[in-house]
Amino acid sequence: MNDSLTKWIVPALKTGLIIGLLDGTAACVNAYLSSGLSSDRVFRYVASGAFGAVAFTGGSHLIFWGVLFHFVIAIGWTILFYGLANRFSFLQEHFIVSGTVYGIVIWCLMNFVVVPLSATPPVPFRLKGTLIMIGIHIVVIGIPMAYLTASSLKILQSSLNKKPAHF
Repeated sequence: MNDSLTKWIVPALKTGLIIGLLDGTAACVNAYLSSGLSSDRVFRYVASGAFGAVAFTGGSHLIFWGVLFHFVIAIGWTILFYGLANRFSFLQEHFIVSGTVYGIVIWCLMNFVVVPLSATPPVPFRLKGTLIMIGIHIVVIGIPMAYLTASSLKILQSSLNKKPAHF
């Protein structure tokens, strides 16, 4: 691996953990406020992508799997954005726009590709819930991810451009 790649992996992982925490919190708060569902139900839903309906009735270890899958997905989306932003500087320069678009892209790909291909049971379409989830993906995932990415890549790029002092 080249030096600049290895230097952005750690910040990307940290950003992914932050995004996973923000998104998990938003998902739990939204599930409780909109449907009275507990946070364990949210992560059982995530686990159902791999384990199917048994995730809702199985042991508490399935909650752990849901949390793990949730963070792996958040870190994956973050690493992808880091790679794109490292290659295309306009994603860093316009982090609000790029974060908004990326949040929408994540929501679309998760809901129209990933979830349908998983064992997760279908959820009925509700316009209000859909708009709330898209808003969460923009405000809680996309924009913070783009901002943190732009900030850390700016620091990384300035450290790589520094020349050693001559004595």
